[in-house]
Amino acid sequence: MNNYLSLTKVFLKALSMSKVNGKKKIIFYFFLLSVLFLIFIPFILFCGVFVYGMTNALKEVGYGTIGFELMGFLISIFTFVFSFNVILNQLYFSDDIECLLPLPIKPVMIVASKFTSCFVAENIMQFLLVLVSVFGYSLAMQLPLPNLLFSLIGIVTLPIIPMVYCSIISLFIMSFTKFIKNKETIRKIGIFFVLLILLLFGVGMSTLQQFNFDTYVESFALGNHKFLEVMRVIFPHISLFVKSFTNMDVIASIEYVLVNVVALGVFFGLAHFLYLDSVIELSSKDTKPSGDTLKLIENSHSKSIFTSYFTKELKILFRSPAFFINCILINFIWPVFAYVIYKVTLSDYSLAKMRILVSDGNVKVSLFILLTVIGVSILLPALNSIAASSFSREGKHFSFLKYIPVRYRIQWRVKVLVPFMISFIGVNIFTTIFYMLLNIPILFGIELYFISFFCILLVCILGVYVDSIQPKLIWDDEANSLRENYNTFMLMGFALLLFGLLCGGGYFLYTKGILLSNIIVLNIIILVCLTLFIWNISVVSIPNNIIEQEEA
Repeated sequence: MNNYLSLTKVFLKALSMSKVNGKKKIIFYFFLLSVLFLIFIPFILFCGVFVYGMTNALKEVGYGTIGFELMGFLISIFTFVFSFNVILNQLYFSDDIECLLPLPIKPVMIVASKFTSCFVAENIMQFLLVLVSVFGYSLAMQLPLPNLLFSLIGIVTLPIIPMVYCSIISLFIMSFTKFIKNKETIRKIGIFFVLLILLLFGVGMSTLQQFNFDTYVESFALGNHKFLEVMRVIFPHISLFVKSFTNMDVIASIEYVLVNVVALGVFFGLAHFLYLDSVIELSSKDTKPSGDTLKLIENSHSKSIFTSYFTKELKILFRSPAFFINCILINFIWPVFAYVIYKVTLSDYSLAKMRILVSDGNVKVSLFILLTVIGVSILLPALNSIAASSFSREGKHFSFLKYIPVRYRIQWRVKVLVPFMISFIGVNIFTTIFYMLLNIPILFGIELYFISFFCILLVCILGVYVDSIQPKLIWDDEANSLRENYNTFMLMGFALLLFGLLCGGGYFLYTKGILLSNIIVLNIIILVCLTLFIWNISVVSIPNNIIEQEEA
């Protein structure tokens, strides 16, 4: 038990960011609080309200538990999808494996400690979501306080089952799939499956119509429970959890605990027989270098400092599967999600109908296009994490920034240019097609490009600045430089604030009778002023932050 607890603490520390010291602490915690109040709290409250509304609507037809169950299934699916790569990398591809195996520690204890550290580090958001879902459900069902005591175990342990599934799949993949022998192969396969899932997701959503809550409730009343029946088989603990605290059912609570214990027992039993052999056989590389060093030197060419550094940043992003999936792919698949939103909310407005409205000079449609472009141009460079991980991606090679003969001014400008270029292309390659399909007037299109330019530039400069304050440099896997990295969440907090200011403010001005042209001019003035302000701060602060930053 002592070894288990000690290992778990070490693994948790490896997954977390280092503490901020000095004057930078004030700035760091300012951004962190902005994330708390602009992302976490609103999203969590929304989930609680969703469960409350679903429960109120469905309890009238005798299905009051459906809303909470549905949220439990969504949380479990979310946990499974986002935990799979984390667990696989921690069990097989982290740098500490070679140090741990020679120690007098049972392999199953290593697995248990790694599982626990991943469970704690990855599921804080899920714990909060379950908590607010319980409160929303309890308020709608008017459950007394003693019932909530029965929910405490489930609030903490609900993500165990989906994470056990991830772990068991990882054990079987690495034990019986002999050609997968390093993380690069796994990640390349992962890219293929991500693209496949997104393709199927887009095809499935192409048949989606406007969501009608009354129709949804009516379908449950008529007995359309196929989705729930399947999910109850895959995640049996959710129904037991609901039953235990709804009826204060002691037997259901015991069954819930037993299901989790059995799942963990099966996982650890399989780990006892499979883990050691598979991890020992794991080779660090499955590729060989092409050509000798002399040949590489002969084929190299001299380039300018700026071009070389720019190329180096691009190669890191495009050649690493983890960075490609998490940072690059989102810039070219966001139209899939935009299409889903369109099908759910605006499917009555066909492309032909919108084209007619644009040609007629409909101000409301023009405002919608303006606010949509502003929203995408603000949120995409924050979501792709390129700017917010610009220094974190250096990892243990951070000292490289300090000793190469390249001025800090050039380095941080390149780190701004790379996310700006990728984000600007990702946004405007699709918006241009959209403009052409709707026959947007040329002048209005130029104004939209101009606004998009400054939205993206502002977010990218701020992201690089935030990451320079306290980059996450201690990681043994590229994906870990993005996970548990508060800088990406802090940038998203600022992006949501800017999104609310420009989009919400623009719509408010429109309702007060302000001309669209004046709203555009005001947005441009605000963006230019904010960009110059953040740029001037970065010119002074980022080089100092690089110098003061302790090396990993």
